[in-house]
Amino acid sequence: MDKSQKTAKKLGLRRYGTRAIILVLMVLIAAFILIAVPKPVLKLADIAGITLMDPLGNTSIVSDRNAFSLYVDAVNSARPIDRKQMGQNLKTYGMDIALRDGTRRYTLYVDRDLEKKGLYVETESGIRRVDTEYMEKILSDAIFDTLYENNRPPRVALKLDGTDTAILPADYEWHVKKVDSRFHPIKTDYLKGNSYYSFEIGKDSVLEYDFEMPPDAFYLFVYRNNDLILSTSRPENIAALLNEDGLYNCIMQLEWNQAENRDFYGKATYEFVLAADYPVRFEISAEEIDPGELVVIRASNIQPNEALDIETEIDFRPKTFQEGNTRIVLLPVSYYHQENRSFAVKVSSGDTSQEFSVRVRPKEFAVQHMRIDPAVAASTRNEKSAVEIREKLYPLKPVSDPVRYWEGEFILPVEGGRISPQDFGKRRYVNGSPTSYRHNGLDIGHDEGTPIVATNNGRVLIADYLIETGNTIIIEHGYGLKSWHYHMKDLYVKTGDVVKKGDVIGTVGSTGFSTGPHLHFSFTINDVWINPMTILEQGVPLVGE
Repeated sequence: MDKSQKTAKKLGLRRYGTRAIILVLMVLIAAFILIAVPKPVLKLADIAGITLMDPLGNTSIVSDRNAFSLYVDAVNSARPIDRKQMGQNLKTYGMDIALRDGTRRYTLYVDRDLEKKGLYVETESGIRRVDTEYMEKILSDAIFDTLYENNRPPRVALKLDGTDTAILPADYEWHVKKVDSRFHPIKTDYLKGNSYYSFEIGKDSVLEYDFEMPPDAFYLFVYRNNDLILSTSRPENIAALLNEDGLYNCIMQLEWNQAENRDFYGKATYEFVLAADYPVRFEISAEEIDPGELVVIRASNIQPNEALDIETEIDFRPKTFQEGNTRIVLLPVSYYHQENRSFAVKVSSGDTSQEFSVRVRPKEFAVQHMRIDPAVAASTRNEKSAVEIREKLYPLKPVSDPVRYWEGEFILPVEGGRISPQDFGKRRYVNGSPTSYRHNGLDIGHDEGTPIVATNNGRVLIADYLIETGNTIIIEHGYGLKSWHYHMKDLYVKTGDVVKKGDVIGTVGSTGFSTGPHLHFSFTINDVWINPMTILEQGVPLVGE
């Protein structure tokens, strides 16, 4: 073989060697592509639905078909990695993808250190890492809310007399900055409280607040029987501001504002109940009074099953009436009562008692000498009329409905009527009689036929004609407080009717023992007459209201 042939042979071998190397390289590149570039494992057209699940069993359903492509692209583009590369600080989620031919379940792993932006999916071919582009969008779903450190309002605890109780919000609107650096609303309703938080408080209780992070705004509203009784914009000891037994429903609203150094903002509402049990407290409306006036005793923080005893030197045996956790006692002082001295009133319930001293001031009552037709006097004030009053009116005096019908002020029953405040309690002599009697009310003069209205709400005990008092109406306003109406011309109500303040009940007349058109108007507590002028001008002195 000559030199030229040898040279050609070498060139051929080199040529074949180069081709072989190139072929081997092409095979290696193809293999790398097959290994490194993920094959499509999902097709968008095959997907009917996607459900995400957290470790607690909560689910998030992806129903928007436009969102399906996010998960399809995320799975299809995920890069294969070794399982050891995922690390250990992972939280596991489930992802069910409903396909035409069944459901395919994937496991998602999220690195709890969100700064690493590690999201992994376990498919049939192994563990794959999802690209950051998809990971940021996927982790904005509400199912991943618990991954975020501030995924709920800061913790709140109530400290009652040194004992802490953590309470969860009943409701909240919360936003947190997620891995895409945007704020998203948090929808973890299962982080809300479903417990009934109740605390028992007494007169020396101290209620404090312990905030994981102090709120930027604090509002507390306290309700009793659905009525707002207290509100405050600072966390103070509200137990010291309450002084009556009962249940207090408290609504606390806290707000955390958006700020540069925060990855959250929002507001939360907390609800709890304070069950107050305070010692019985006694109050009296006056400790000095004129004869013919009314004293009211109020016992607070007393339950219906607790006894209340009244011992008094005043000549009256009072009844008590329950209003919620309060007991009301109406104690009238008759104009016949001894004057210019003090009388003891002792109130007690269980181990608690208090003694008051009520002084009855001296008072000069007016004296009237009245003339009336002797025939009228004889026909209207006699034994027959006295028997009628004893039979029809006396039995009504002790009636004491355990309901407070009256509301607010009492109104004058005859608009524009002529009144003399000295009428009540005056000593009246008729036709020169040597003996007098006490005038127990007001004589309101007006034209015959003028409307008479109910001074307040109540129940009609009687509407009837009597010999002495003429057409008569008595209204029970509750607790034994009654208004009396005599000498009327017309009666527009009947016994048993319920009337409202201002209802027309009849007209002015001059029936019975009367000298002319007027309305005789009186008030009693059971069988004791009290001053109508005081009731009309000041109302019932319900101390504490």
